[in-house]
Amino acid sequence: PISSYLFAIAVGDIVKKDISERCAIWSEPSMIEAAASDFSETEEFLSIAEEISGMPYAWQRYDLLCLPPSFPYGGMENPCLTFITPTCLTGD
Repeated sequence: PISSYLFAIAVGDIVKKDISERCAIWSEPSMIEAAASDFSETEEFLSIAEEISGMPYAWQRYDLLCLPPSFPYGGMENPCLTFITPTCLTGD
């Protein structure tokens, strides 16, 4: 069970790109490739956290939603989905 304030809902013109078997990035179509590239190491970070804690990730799925540039506020962490600001994208 999770607290109701940790429940995430996202609505809009968004697409999904898997970056591993249990991680995906969601974003507007025009930003999906840049977001997928910048967060391609998410699975590795998750695996390292599991090694350090000695426990598997409890929620089984971890996705990221890169918000649109018109809403440059992010950082809302939920058990299975983190809203991230588009200002994190490096574009390199």
